[in-house]
Amino acid sequence: MISWRGRLGRGPAGGAVVALLLATSASYPVEMLDTRFLQADGCPNAVMSVRGTADRPGPLVPAEGAVSVTLCELIAPLRSGPGPMPSPRPGRDRTLSTRVAEMIAVLNALPRRDEAEAAARALMTAQGGTPPEDLHMGEACTAVGYGEQLSFAVRYRDRPPALLLLDRNCALVHHAGRTRFLWGDPVDRFLFLYREQIARDPTSVPAPTCPDTVAVAEVDNRPDLEFPEDGMARNRGRDDEFLPGPLAVVTACRYRADGADLQLRAHRVLREDLEPIRGLLNAAATIRSVTDSQGTTDFVNGVDCGAPDRTRAATPISRLDVVWVTDTTGAVAEIRIWRAPCQAVFSGTAAGLRAEPALLSRLDSWLGR
Repeated sequence: MISWRGRLGRGPAGGAVVALLLATSASYPVEMLDTRFLQADGCPNAVMSVRGTADRPGPLVPAEGAVSVTLCELIAPLRSGPGPMPSPRPGRDRTLSTRVAEMIAVLNALPRRDEAEAAARALMTAQGGTPPEDLHMGEACTAVGYGEQLSFAVRYRDRPPALLLLDRNCALVHHAGRTRFLWGDPVDRFLFLYREQIARDPTSVPAPTCPDTVAVAEVDNRPDLEFPEDGMARNRGRDDEFLPGPLAVVTACRYRADGADLQLRAHRVLREDLEPIRGLLNAAATIRSVTDSQGTTDFVNGVDCGAPDRTRAATPISRLDVVWVTDTTGAVAEIRIWRAPCQAVFSGTAAGLRAEPALLSRLDSWLGR
């Protein structure tokens, strides 16, 4: 059976929301409006759920008169149970007020069950397989305990808002008794449009600064330490690159060990020709893998750089380069490149990747040898 869950991105505005009463295996129309479960911006303040693949004719969401689309993020409570569940704290909602018609078109293009199954069968056949009689799409679901519930809310000029609940375990979206499959990455597309909306003139984006010192203990690779800063994670889609959008400024910093600290030895700020740099850094922060004919996947660019094991302690870092990257939305990400005693790249999404010669050469061209 093929799964479409991988098509969903990471990840409602208006005056009403749906209250759902759930059974173990049943489907209920998402039409029972109850304003008790709304935040001030129209997004839910209680985690809700709906099951099944019930559908009825018509577009998933009305397009006429739409003025905004909000991606709602609600932090899920630790317990589970029937009915709406209060959230322990609000999530971070994002509202798209430009290119709204384009986003509505993306939502309305999501396939019905018959369309999704036809695409799945065609893909399986093209890969040399024989599709089963029943794919059970939307029924055979994972049980991942996501830390947040995502939903879309569409606000209109002259009608109540539309709330679309996302079921990432079953790769479904529900609204008003209609069910569609999460094909086409609607969350990723929303985040792309949202990044464009909040982007600003690159010349107005301040350059990150290099700290004068960095404690060796803060940037070693012990498992209890936090990853490098990743301010772009909030608006990065599931299938986006590490640096998903145009850059405004890059600051490169070079450090050398001095006792328990690393001291700043050189730095450089760059504002020109940043797209090739974005590509270079994205390549450096990407986990690469190969899958053999037996379906076994191996990562090919990981390195055991200074990591502790049963026979040795962690090797402290003595030479370090840090690249601070700010995109046109003002979000900042940090990439650490170990230079000695070994060479490896650490980012907010991956640790201990091989530092390729092209990256090391570019750093040396900026910062000297």
